[in-house]
Amino acid sequence: MNTAVAIETATLETPQVATPSLRQNFKWTFAGNVIYAACQWGMLSVLAKAGSAAIVGQFALGLAIAAPVFMFSNLQLRAVQATDARSEYEFADYFTLRVLASGLGLAVVAALMWRLPYDATTRWVVMLVAASKAVESLSDVVAGLLQKHERLDQVAMSLMIRGALSLAALGTAFLRTHNMVTAVAVLVVTWTAVFAVYDLWRARGVLGKPRQYFGVDGGRLRRLLAVSAPLGVVMTLVSLNINSPRYLLVKYLGEAELGMFASMAYILVVVTLIVNALGQSATARLARMFAARDFAGFRSTLGKLLTLAMAVPLVGVPVAALFGRRLLTLLYRAEYGDHVNVLVIMMVTAGLTAVGSFLGYGMTAARSFRAQVPVIGATCVTTVALCLVLIPRMGLVGAALALLGSTALQCLGFKWALGKAVREAEIG
Repeated sequence: MNTAVAIETATLETPQVATPSLRQNFKWTFAGNVIYAACQWGMLSVLAKAGSAAIVGQFALGLAIAAPVFMFSNLQLRAVQATDARSEYEFADYFTLRVLASGLGLAVVAALMWRLPYDATTRWVVMLVAASKAVESLSDVVAGLLQKHERLDQVAMSLMIRGALSLAALGTAFLRTHNMVTAVAVLVVTWTAVFAVYDLWRARGVLGKPRQYFGVDGGRLRRLLAVSAPLGVVMTLVSLNINSPRYLLVKYLGEAELGMFASMAYILVVVTLIVNALGQSATARLARMFAARDFAGFRSTLGKLLTLAMAVPLVGVPVAALFGRRLLTLLYRAEYGDHVNVLVIMMVTAGLTAVGSFLGYGMTAARSFRAQVPVIGATCVTTVALCLVLIPRMGLVGAALALLGSTALQCLGFKWALGKAVREAEIG
């Protein structure tokens, strides 16, 4: 029997509104992710223009260290919750596991900071970035609840609010103090406020009464951990794959070069956010199609997503080649414009990233979690190997080519694994 602790919160209630259509969900999610991505990019631009490449590199290092840890501790519970078509677990189970795992994630980052040879300022920046990731993880599990009920309009609104307030808060704090520790601390406070005021309000509207946020059934939590752990491993490897060039750039070239690379590589983050808008809009329905054995509908929907992914390099590469120098100078500083070739490679990588992400959404909708681990593992090893060979010889271009090569491998691996999962389901 599941025991839960009901937490009484404020009396704000959300009126019951009809579930938006798939098209409406996509429009909301697309708008939310684009605005959020633009605000995140704006933060980097403020740091680059008002600070220096080294300041951007310091912030990027904080993300590079904290992100893999929280990718694992998050256990992709949002995706598991959104595709839980049979409601095998309650929201209290997901929320409790996320709180426990996020606390563990903070402890791991603190231990790393104690061991790694960074100065005091860098350690504070990394820890505060980790704290922001912990708060973000709580918003994310609420987003999973809303996504399961196809209320992605509310998820998008949370992103818009968080993005706009982040840009205003961090930008104002940094411009006034030129202190990264203060700026990131203000970011943590801002995200906490959005979670407490907006996200929990929306969760209450879906849960109704009694509202159960914490579940203390150890057996259920262990089973949920066993289900979600493979995805946690996958997302950790994905994050390590993206961040491996950053670790080696710091080692070989320093924080300033990392700052330039991270600024241009942010195109991958932007594309991922937009891809997530499409993937998250379709995941719950893809899961229902797969569970109902509607494989034709499953393939058709996924095929449309993959077609859209190909538009990224078709549009992005010419834009980067023709206007890259001007854009990089406008967004950051003149010295960034000397690396247009890196931006062009990133555009190609962004297209392949979109393809791989959509295939990954398909595998998640098919509840094919474990099969993703060896593919991402091989991808991560390939990235590290290529970086070790290419970065000392080619610098930023070598780091970009390493990501391009490993992303192509990931796409091929996911295509094979998803095809196998669908074929086995059709036979079974």
